[in-house]
Amino acid sequence: MNKTVKKVILTVFAMAVIMLCFAVTSFAADADITATVGYQANAEDANTVIHTQNGRDGSTYLFLPSSADLANLVLTFDGTEATLTGANGSIAVTSGSAFDLTALFDAGTEEYAVKLTSSAGQAAFTVMKSANVRSMYLVSDDPVNQGRPWVDTAKTNEATGKMSFISATGDVDYSGTLTQIKGRGNATFDNFIKKPYQIKLSKKAALTGGSDEANKKWVLLANAADNTLLHNLVAFDIANAAGLPFTPKCELIDLYYDGEYRGSYLLSEKTEVGSTRVDIEDLDELIEDANADNDAYTNPVVVHKTTASKGETNAAVNAKGSYKYVTGLTEPALAEGTTHHAYLLEIEFIWRYPDEQSGFVTERGQAVVTKDPEYLTKETGAFISQFWQDFENAVYSENGYNKKTGKYYYDYCDLDSLVKLYLINELGKNYDGFRSSCFFYLPEDSDIMYAGPVWDYDICFGNGHNNRALMSNPNNFYVTDKYLVDGLIKIESFRDAVKATLNKEDGEFYTAVMALLGEDGTIEKQAATIDASQKMNFKIWDITSDYSIVVKDGAEKTYENAVDFFQYYVETRVNWLSDETSSWNGDNFTITTDSGTKRYNSLTLLFEKFVNFFKTIAAWFNSLFA
Repeated sequence: MNKTVKKVILTVFAMAVIMLCFAVTSFAADADITATVGYQANAEDANTVIHTQNGRDGSTYLFLPSSADLANLVLTFDGTEATLTGANGSIAVTSGSAFDLTALFDAGTEEYAVKLTSSAGQAAFTVMKSANVRSMYLVSDDPVNQGRPWVDTAKTNEATGKMSFISATGDVDYSGTLTQIKGRGNATFDNFIKKPYQIKLSKKAALTGGSDEANKKWVLLANAADNTLLHNLVAFDIANAAGLPFTPKCELIDLYYDGEYRGSYLLSEKTEVGSTRVDIEDLDELIEDANADNDAYTNPVVVHKTTASKGETNAAVNAKGSYKYVTGLTEPALAEGTTHHAYLLEIEFIWRYPDEQSGFVTERGQAVVTKDPEYLTKETGAFISQFWQDFENAVYSENGYNKKTGKYYYDYCDLDSLVKLYLINELGKNYDGFRSSCFFYLPEDSDIMYAGPVWDYDICFGNGHNNRALMSNPNNFYVTDKYLVDGLIKIESFRDAVKATLNKEDGEFYTAVMALLGEDGTIEKQAATIDASQKMNFKIWDITSDYSIVVKDGAEKTYENAVDFFQYYVETRVNWLSDETSSWNGDNFTITTDSGTKRYNSLTLLFEKFVNFFKTIAAWFNSLFA
């Protein structure tokens, strides 16, 4: 081979190498490194690392907590040195070092669209920042196999992990391990992508207030069916102001789960027995202690019995006048001088009752679940089912008087709490009102039980079930045809108590509701507090869903208009209720129930039973191939 040919070959080879290097360099410069962009909310806490993610519109976002300082922002990314470009120019930035993001944008900017270019590639994303609220970070111990997607699949999927809770100014309010992260709820968990959760701390801590509120279990409500994000919080505020005991303490927060922003959530105390929650005897704990070495407790077998026979006769699963308990349990001893234990009860839909370990079905066919204790014994089941049956019989007897026992309905249940629980549900036209998530508690050795605490008011105040003509109308009664209320409303003493607390002059309930309204009221203040948070929330969750949002006729489906309707609805409705009940006098009263309510509820019940049946079939079918 002559020298000329060799030179040509070497020249071509060198050019090829140069072109290849150029191509590699160009490829690197064009590589998308967006997924590597990260932020750490607290420099001392590795749990608080978050990353960019996709929004509903397909764009990439970095959702920062309230504690972030945009003028001294620290990001991490592939490639040490980079250029960050914004609306008003570019600046040099270094991974892990602070820079001023606001220098690239006009004052008042809320969405910071940037392009980051480093030696490793490019990243285009939009920065948004929350304000005023604390941020919670859940980190799975096994994010690959038991991370959020796995937990979101089924309520039975329980994970462990770590949690950090950061104040709006960046302080670490809590950091520790979690012995439980799981989904919770019924309709919200089953029907919405945005899931509610329950977490359990390894040690008791006060997350929403002072040390007297320290507990292990806490609930994260998704507010997925409520695009004001305020219904639950406001309902709890009403209950608290009206004087209902044990109302859960709560606050709106931003939730991050395995490095991803999940939206605005309501951190709340759980409705459970405890010294700082429903402060009654913990029968569940007593039964567990009494059966520490009992296989019947560790491997529970549920038995269904009739109430009247005190557990001697078998009964069908949902038989009227029956209760169910775990057989073979040792009865816990009563405290000296007491006549009975304490119970926390929940009115529940009959089709959910078979999934519960303990409870009873009344002679009118209403399911009542014992939330504490989880496992009824034969004796405790016989007692509480009969106590409730006597109460039900009184409610549905003439003048609320049970001739068999010689007691009135208010001898079984505190009248004040009963009226206020009714009115909170009536005010919001709560779909679940006196049908589900409706609690009562009977303290140990007490002759009388109490209505409450309040719980679950997201499908309320006008939204839900796509029936706007019915749900968003602030006039007419709604809960008056539901269980217990349809009997109570016929009793003069109950009506008198309703009328008195709705009096515009000095009615306790009316006063509590009116305090929520106006510029200084809870609704507007809370809406202003979470303004930045809700804007981030609705970048990943749809605000325009007809199921979840309601606005005045002709108004655009915006957060501001949803809050405006909420305030209008509450004010209009409480005044309608006050005016309507003011004319009640003795036997002279009018109950104008929403047209179509009974038919609508019946159709809904039939549909939900139909869906539940097919879910059962699907679960059985899937189990065959598990």
